[in-house]
Amino acid sequence: KRHLNVRLSSMDAYDVRLLPSETLLVFICSTTGQGDPPDNMRTFWSFLLRKSLPPDSLQGCKYAVFGLGDSGYAKFNTPAKRLSARLAQLGGQGLLPVGLGDDQDQNGYDQ
Repeated sequence: KRHLNVRLSSMDAYDVRLLPSETLLVFICSTTGQGDPPDNMRTFWSFLLRKSLPPDSLQGCKYAVFGLGDSGYAKFNTPAKRLSARLAQLGGQGLLPVGLGDDQDQNGYDQ
């Protein structure tokens, strides 16, 4: 047992000021419309895009991202891919490649 203190939150309910102090994060990110991020990701995403964030601000953080999408659209799982890339740009360490759930896949999971 790892005795983790787990908190479950939608991205819009999460206090983004806590992000630099996190050591382990797991994201499940849906896609809407033509590859757009969900509405409840806007505040969180805006915070991640701040130019004032130092490139090592997530240096002590390990993360995993799983996207929910549909490969029938040109921008398949774009929010999850962008989220994973931005976390890495900020110094986060990916635990594994971004997971790409595909509504069109026979098993519902592509990679």
